[in-house]
Amino acid sequence: MKIYMVQFIFFISLLMTVALQNSGLYSQQVLLGVKGGIGIPDLKNGGTPQSEGFSSRKAPNFGAFIEYHFDSNFSLLGEILYAGQGGQRNGMQPLYAYNLTGLPIPPDLILYANFDNETILNYLEFPVFACYSFMGNKSGFDVYVDLGLYLGILLNATAKTNGTSTIFLDKEGTIPLSVGGNQLPPQNFDNEADIIDELNKINVGLSGGLGVTYNFSGHQIKFDVRGAYGFIRLQADEKDGSNYTGVLAITLGYGFKI
Repeated sequence: MKIYMVQFIFFISLLMTVALQNSGLYSQQVLLGVKGGIGIPDLKNGGTPQSEGFSSRKAPNFGAFIEYHFDSNFSLLGEILYAGQGGQRNGMQPLYAYNLTGLPIPPDLILYANFDNETILNYLEFPVFACYSFMGNKSGFDVYVDLGLYLGILLNATAKTNGTSTIFLDKEGTIPLSVGGNQLPPQNFDNEADIIDELNKINVGLSGGLGVTYNFSGHQIKFDVRGAYGFIRLQADEKDGSNYTGVLAITLGYGFKI
């Protein structure tokens, strides 16, 4: 984890150095604003039956930004975001230990059931971007691309499940589980489990995208589409899996010149 922190600090220092070197080329403009929209996160990779097979969910993505323009094309953008992450998996799937509370089941036995499962992760993120404007036009429409790194702090993590299902010994759902010679009755999977202690609390990743702005009388409307990928494994213990966070975020923002 330390090497990612060093890389993050180095990246910010490099951007600030470039900024200072170019600060005399343009009448600087600072924009302060807010933004909000939707994130479509997903849990990448996995490595274990329980951590694979997740699809995207919808999550909030909002916060504030400050952008410093150094010349007609280049700017430095910093944000503070509340960013939803995670994924979902519905239908027949392997069970986690917290799905089997109270059942006399060997802990290393992989069992399956048909239910809905959503992993909800919420981060406080601090991204820093280098932005390049194609048009360099500070009045009217503009198109830009951005690329940068972000630091994420995990605020909370919940595994939310619901549904009722028979438990099976196979993923095809053809061999019901029996206990003491009797088939186990269908189990209720309605539950919310706090899983934050099982996860790494810090994430560092790469993010980038493109956007369109409309500038008028010291104000700005900003629309952007951005992708992000985390470099740090989600699980604290590798035996639980090796998922990495990823998200596609679509946001609309408003800024004003200060």
